[in-house]
Amino acid sequence: MFESRFVDTADQAVGGMLDILTECASAENVRRGRLVEAVCEILDRRLADAEERGGDPSECHREVLCEISTQLTVSLSTGRTLLDTSEALNHLPLTALRLIFGGIDWARAVVLASVLGKASARTVKAIEFQALAAAESMAPRRLRNRVWSLWMQFDRAEATAAQTEAKAKATGVNIHEDGTGMSVLRAQMSDLQGAEAEALISEIAATVCKKDPRTGQQRRVDGLLALLYGEHALVCRCELTEECPAAGIAEEIAPRRGHLLSILVDVETLLGLSSTPATLPDGTALDPDLVRMLAQDARWQAILTELVEVLEVSRGGSTGSGTESDTVETDETSVMRPTRKNAAERTGEVDNPVAGQSDPGFTADPVAGSNGTRDDRPESPLPRVEQVLRRILGRGRVRGAAEVPRPGRYQIDQHTSGEDSALRRYVDSLLREIERDPSKTAGVFPDGHGGLESPPPGALTYRPSKAVASMVRMAYRTCTFPSCDTPSSRCQLDHIVPFDHDNPREGGWTVGSNLHPVCTCHHQAKTARMWACAMLSGGAILWTGNAGSRRATLPDFSVPNSPPLRVRKRRPAPPENCPDGPTWWEKHMPPHTHPPSRSELARAGTDEARSRIRELRRRFRQHRAAENARERRRPAPY
Repeated sequence: MFESRFVDTADQAVGGMLDILTECASAENVRRGRLVEAVCEILDRRLADAEERGGDPSECHREVLCEISTQLTVSLSTGRTLLDTSEALNHLPLTALRLIFGGIDWARAVVLASVLGKASARTVKAIEFQALAAAESMAPRRLRNRVWSLWMQFDRAEATAAQTEAKAKATGVNIHEDGTGMSVLRAQMSDLQGAEAEALISEIAATVCKKDPRTGQQRRVDGLLALLYGEHALVCRCELTEECPAAGIAEEIAPRRGHLLSILVDVETLLGLSSTPATLPDGTALDPDLVRMLAQDARWQAILTELVEVLEVSRGGSTGSGTESDTVETDETSVMRPTRKNAAERTGEVDNPVAGQSDPGFTADPVAGSNGTRDDRPESPLPRVEQVLRRILGRGRVRGAAEVPRPGRYQIDQHTSGEDSALRRYVDSLLREIERDPSKTAGVFPDGHGGLESPPPGALTYRPSKAVASMVRMAYRTCTFPSCDTPSSRCQLDHIVPFDHDNPREGGWTVGSNLHPVCTCHHQAKTARMWACAMLSGGAILWTGNAGSRRATLPDFSVPNSPPLRVRKRRPAPPENCPDGPTWWEKHMPPHTHPPSRSELARAGTDEARSRIRELRRRFRQHRAAENARERRRPAPY
């Protein structure tokens, strides 16, 4: 009796919590509907303004996309989905009302908008109500198929044309990391191509025997990678050797090329003195032991950097700096200083966007006013941020690998606590200073000359040299636009102060302090004067929109560009042997000679011996194929 009452009480409690879930989901849908209304209003205002000014209305979508992505701190793809869905809901009145009043969630609204947004007003009027009824009980994937089915039944020609257009726009392949050491490969293709891909992957995954220790999904992943390498079978990993049913299927597969990866690792970690994780170009952390193993079979390139302190100066307090020789500027208001003596003079010799950009007139939190009197604003002490920015001094040549020592017993602790929060406060202090003095939006080098009196070699040419381009991409891991995660290796190098093709000496120069990586979308937005940018102290990039919003991004040190992908030229297929002529085996081997067995191949002690055995086995298979062809061409005995 007690147990039954306990179960009834638990069921009632769970039922009440489920009701709360429903209410919260409905409230979330309502807020999402209000967000969509705001996006539609922004787009309408921009379109109306473009019509009044005689501008290009098509550029308004890019401007609105950049504005909402920056304000919501989301990626371009997420912002594009929000913008496209909001625009499509203007033509779906019933769906928009259901979303605004919380009757449909965002995922199903995106499905309905992505499909019916391409339909005519007559089609929307005919099938929107039925589509909403299906949305109440169907998952998004099944709902999408149902909406296409309703459209096909109503107007087959229009639906077929819309599907063809959607396939052409949506086709593509993307790879991204999920942050757990795994990557996600996403391919969008037609149904026919998807069926063919499924058949090929299933076929190559079945080329191993049942004793293979890998799971079915693991074999499918290995099979997909094998297909990308141009292979026709998987190598079975069972221990049956000669008795394996799949023996010899993958024997003629050529060796794969080495990995084309760039890994950034501290020299202390490489020497086994520290356990600081290594990173890939996108910032993915790698285990130090794994990197030490990979380093022994790789090419090395030394990159000389130094850590820089960012000083968030307290009003009324000292900078907390050490000796005067450690500072870039002897003025009390400097916001950056190197951690090594005389580093400022050394960095001046290297053309990179983060070197020597401390501006004595640009202070995060100034100590004194221009007249030398102390600021009478209330004190807001901020701590000093120690060693959080890297300044690139130079890089060496690419050399062969060396032996990596084993990790030592004692490790160096290089962890910097509070680094991200300190950088965030530093950016906020920069924006507050700009708000107090809008003239700071011009940056530390308004003329685009990087503080240089005469142009260095290559500064008056539009396209930067490989050395300068590499330095800029090393200083910034991604596109410098806020919340954009496009890798700098796929970005365009933009002149912060525009390059003057008619008079290069008067315009912005092609130097590291006037260049930054920007993706295509945000580069076009800057070219269209929707956004303006400037370089602040320490290599920070300030972006200012036409609506007055300001965002600043800091440099993020990354590995150099990966070497260009080698174009793998296919070897021409050897001419087909004439069955009537003697084969290589008949010319060079004694009669009745058997080929080497797989056990002999496994016992071979050197690569040269294994290559010789594989070559003999291949020649014997060609010989047998020629004999079979002769047998087939032999005339019948009657």
